[in-house]
Amino acid sequence: MGVWYSVLALVNLLVGAFLVSATFGFDPATTTDLGFALSIAVCVFGIAMGWVGFNSSKGGDRIAIGVIGYCTAALAAWTIVATKSFDPETAQWMVFGSGLGHITLSVAGIITHEATAH
Repeated sequence: MGVWYSVLALVNLLVGAFLVSATFGFDPATTTDLGFALSIAVCVFGIAMGWVGFNSSKGGDRIAIGVIGYCTAALAAWTIVATKSFDPETAQWMVFGSGLGHITLSVAGIITHEATAH
């Protein structure tokens, strides 16, 4: 399961860093569209990682990777809803917050991996 922590952390870190950077690099409409598109992909990836985690045969790894995967999917799902529910100026800051959340989940994944490594 060790490689899955790294993959999940890397995806969260890259997407989070890009969304945070996009907030200041693009206009609100473009940032909102990027947040919507990336969140669809990350939501699918998070669901897959949660499924892989909870269907693993390892006990502690199973729960940790599953929870982080499903938290990633939940954050991405909220971003999908937020980018279509709010006007672009407001949604831009929702995307910024989502990016920070993905970075936080990346750090949580790395810490969890190090804590469970034997």
